[in-house]
Order: sequence, then structure tokens, then C-alpha cells
Amino acid sequence: MRANSSTWWPAVSLCLALTGTAAQAQQAGEAATEEPTPEPVQTDGGWLGSPAFSADFSGFVRTEAAVSTAGAKNNPFNQRGNLFNGRTVTRNFALTAPDGTVIPVSDTTTRFGDQQSGPMNLTMLRARLEADIKFTSNLSLQAKASLIYDPSLYTEFRPGAYNSQAVGKLYGRANYFEYEAEGKDHPNPLEWSGRNYLINFPALFLDYQDGPLNVRFGNQQIAWGQAIFFRVLDVPDGLDLRRHSLLDFASEEFSDKRVPALALRTSYQLDDDWLVDAYIQKFQPTVYGNPNTPYNAIASQFTVHDLYGNFDSKFSYGIRFKGSIGDLGVQAIAGRRYNPDGVFRWTRSGVNRDLPGLPGSGTLLQDTAFEVDSTGVWSAEEWFTYAAMSRLNGVTGLNAAVSEFPAAALLGAFVVPTPDGPQSGYDLAAVQLDTFFALAGGYLEGRSEGGLRGHIAREYRAETNVGGGLSYVINAEPGSLLDQLIINFEALYTPDRTFTDPSLRQAFLQQSEVTTALVVEKYQRFFTSIPATYLVGQWLHKTRSDLFGRSLRGQGGDQRTVAPGVSGGYDAVVFAMQQPFAQLIWRADLAVLYDTQGGLLIQPALRWKPSGNVTVDMFYNYVNGHLSNANSNSLSTVDYADEVTLRIGYQF
Repeated sequence: MRANSSTWWPAVSLCLALTGTAAQAQQAGEAATEEPTPEPVQTDGGWLGSPAFSADFSGFVRTEAAVSTAGAKNNPFNQRGNLFNGRTVTRNFALTAPDGTVIPVSDTTTRFGDQQSGPMNLTMLRARLEADIKFTSNLSLQAKASLIYDPSLYTEFRPGAYNSQAVGKLYGRANYFEYEAEGKDHPNPLEWSGRNYLINFPALFLDYQDGPLNVRFGNQQIAWGQAIFFRVLDVPDGLDLRRHSLLDFASEEFSDKRVPALALRTSYQLDDDWLVDAYIQKFQPTVYGNPNTPYNAIASQFTVHDLYGNFDSKFSYGIRFKGSIGDLGVQAIAGRRYNPDGVFRWTRSGVNRDLPGLPGSGTLLQDTAFEVDSTGVWSAEEWFTYAAMSRLNGVTGLNAAVSEFPAAALLGAFVVPTPDGPQSGYDLAAVQLDTFFALAGGYLEGRSEGGLRGHIAREYRAETNVGGGLSYVINAEPGSLLDQLIINFEALYTPDRTFTDPSLRQAFLQQSEVTTALVVEKYQRFFTSIPATYLVGQWLHKTRSDLFGRSLRGQGGDQRTVAPGVSGGYDAVVFAMQQPFAQLIWRADLAVLYDTQGGLLIQPALRWKPSGNVTVDMFYNYVNGHLSNANSNSLSTVDYADEVTLRIGYQF
């Protein structure tokens, strides 16, 4: 069995987790569990004669389903949801006669496929077994084993219906869990996966405790920072987005999303006030949803070559100090890591397939970034639409694909002049694009189809992160809104951070970035008959990228306008609340994320716990990414995902 993958569009660093429970806020710095754990079963015996031996076991089984309420709105980044399926568009292009005369031509084309979709966004069965095996009073083994099965009750993409021959295992029938990295048969250690199943160990490490010293060695997750909505100081681990992307139950924060990695982590309690915490770990990347799966976010007209195999021997490391000075909580971090989200660029396709009617052209085309296939792009209008949706520049993207691959010029491609800067050259670029899309669709053979797939590579770049945080608890009149209000502020500075350039050129974009978050939270009792309400608000500001880590230079375009970029940075605000009721049988949650560029996510939720072992969660995701220019805010990327999710779990 192998573990393979696909990825999502530049930096879906992403992240939409909107809220956390009060317990998570108090336990910042440790990965939280998904569910409250019942009393474990304990057995006492001996290990090498030690009476301290004990073994505690617990776990859960759970079924999850998400039903779309979006009607005919599908994930536009997949083949079945492509915005141009069944839509007729006009292509205006030019051909060169044997005598050198340029002949203007036009045709109409209708992309293969339809806009029908099934009602299910998610169907999943999950089981987890957790063990805490204590060998001595100092040494224990912490283990979590997870099994996930997806019966795939979806309306799936079928390549045969598109006459597709696209190269790449992940570009055939939908594959929900395999992580595909070129040159690496097993990208994630302690993980085994297939099309419909995933088996892994989110934790498998030895834990040594001796007074103020704690050492953990093995496969583990590392969580840092006090901010519980946005990842500012939480830099050690990437995210696994193969299951429900970032649209899961918000109050669980990232407890089930951080990618575990082989690591050595050591912490030492210097005194009653100060803790030092350091780690070194094997680099593991963020894992994005595969193409044509429900929450995929990279346009499926493009083939991704994940080059993690060139980076699997790299290490990340960091150190954190956390303590207090009087009433002021203080923390500081410094770390060196390979950014797990990766960066993207054009790459050679290596596919020798002729343009129809031009025998031998495949020998040149294989040395460009393109492959002839009906699942690719069919028109300039589709090209510019999806460039804007992916926060890229459609004109400079074309120019990079031509200038960096000399074989493209031998096929007649040319760099489009942009005399007025990167926002110009649209009309001439559209003519050139439509020319090649028409040729790929068989125009010379009397057909008006299309399809050129772009090939992009995902690489990883090292970066230094330096940051810190302050926290303060206000003491005011008992019972007032200000009393026991917790204020947290975090800031992170990353010099020369590497971003995907909006042109997809091989020379990546480098800019220094500052990320800040301000969080206020508290418990407030409004009624004596029910427990206190947990309230939290947060503001996030990033100077160079959006919520998903995409450069702001690629923002703001549409099918008729090349991306002008967004100035002033990125801002998002969150409000969330959690209200338990008497006997804790019921709990109501609400999380709201507002992207100030015009995006809104609202997630109301209800939890029912009829017994100590059974938990039922129901929550609704409402996403609106069109309050202003859709391609200037982050949430338009998941605008299709209005859905109701139901989870039923049994703990043991």
C-alpha cells in the first residue's frame, strides 16, 4: 500500500478554523483531542518487575455526513463543477497560411460535461484507538491509531465520459486519500492509504517525565501559540485537509488537522513562571485534497507534480519561551522550517501527445508546460476566469509558460508585450490562447473542441519565523463584561518569505511578512439557571498574503480583468460563542468569520450528548464570497460549500 497525494492551489495555508473551546484556549501549546475522553480502563501489573506499569485505553467510532444545500452550485475547481461545462463560448484566434499571411478565425466551442451533482459533500466512517501505556513512573508510550473509510457516495468524475487520457494516477477516477509525491513511495511515515481508506498514527511517541524535564520522541503533533482561531505562532506542523478541508466543526480548532511528524521535543520548567520548549522534526508538508474530490481547491485542468521527494530528508526546528512577568503573560518563539504549504511554478509536462492535425508536434509539446487532453482548458475565457479564481495573473502566467520553455516558441508561441505593466496585454494574450486551445481541440481536423492541461510543480522553501505574544487578564467589577476578560496578542515576522508568483514563473516571489492577531475571550454568566457563556472575538492582519497564504499581488482579477492585486494587507475578524445548558446534555455554538474584502462564513452548531458515550453534532456552513469582488477575498474559494453536517459518535 502507498500513501500518495495531490495539492491545493498556492497556499491554502490556510485556514478557516474559526473557534476553539475554552479548554483548548487553556491548553494552548498542546494538540487537543477531538472529543472529551471518558474514564479509561486501567490494568496494573509489572513491566520488567516494575509495579508502576499500567495501560489505559480509550477511543471512539463515528459516522459523518455533509449534505449540500447549495443546489446546482458545485465545486468549480473540479471537472464536474467546471463553470464552463455545457457552456458555449466564442474563440477568436489567428492562423498563419503557408505564405505567411495571418488569417483571423473564430469558432464556438462547448466544453464537455454537465453541472449535475449529487447531494453529498462528505460521507465518512471513522474509528480511533488511543493508548497510554506507562512502563515506569517516568516513561510512557502515547499512541493514537486512526482508521477512516469513505464509501464515496458521490456523483464522481469519470474520465471516459470526457475521452480523457490525462497522465497521472490522481487524474483518473477520484482518489480520496492517497498522497502522491514524485520520487517518494511513502511520503507520510506511519500512514497507509488507498482510494477509499486511510490508516495512520496521529501519535506514536515515547514520553519521558522527570520533574521539570519532559522529553517526547516519535511521531507527534506540536501546537504552539495562544491564538485559537488563526495560526500565527502555531508554525511547527502543516495541515491535513483530505477529509473535510477546513469546514469541520469549528470548536475543535486544528486538533485533528495538524500533520504528525517524527520529532524530538523537549520542554523544561525553569521555575514556577517560565517554561522553555524546543523541537527538531522531520519535515512533512501540508496535504491538500486530491483533484475531483469534494473539497479540492486546485483547478483540475492542471496537473500538480509534488516534488516532496526532493525534500523528505529536510528538518525543521524551533524554540519557545513561555512565562509571566507580574500579571503579564509572555511568550517568544524562533524557528527555522520548510514552509509546509509549498510554492508552485510551471514545469515540463513530459507528455508526448500531438496537437490534432499536426503530426510530430508532441515531441515539442512535451518540453513545454502543457499536455493535450480534453480535461484541460478550452478557451481564453476559461483561462482568465480560473487564473483569477486561483489568484494568478493570466497574462504574465502565459508569458512565463512561453519564455521559460523554448519549445513553446518553436510551436509559434510568443511573449505578449505588457507596456502598461502586468495588468496589460489582455486582448493579445486572449488571441494567442484561443489559437492553441482551438488547435488542441482539433480545429485542423474539423472539430471545435479543446483541452490543454497545464503542468505545475510544488516545491518547498526554507524560512525563518520570529515572533512573540502577550496576554493579560482584566480584573474589574465581578460579573461585569470586563471582569476576567483575557486579552491575547500575537505577532510573527518572516523575512523574505517565499510565495508562489502570480505568473507561476520559476523565480518565486519573495517578500517579508508580518502576521498579527488580537484575541479577546471570556466566560460570562447571563443566567443563573445555565452555565456561563464562552465568548471570543479575534482580528487577524497579514501584510503580504491572504487567509490561505496566497500572495495579495494575485488578487482582484476576473475573466475580463487581469489581477491588479490588493494593497493594504489582509484583514479578517471573528466572533464566536459557546453556550452549554443544564446537565451539559445540550450545547449551542456559533462561529462567524468576516473577510473585510467581502467574504462571510457563518457556522451555527448544536451538540447533543444523551449519554456519557454518545455524542451527536450538527452544524451548518453558510459561505458567501460575493459581497464584493469575489476574487479579492479568501472565502470565495469555498463559496460552493453551503452544507449541513451531521456527526454521530460513540466513545469507549
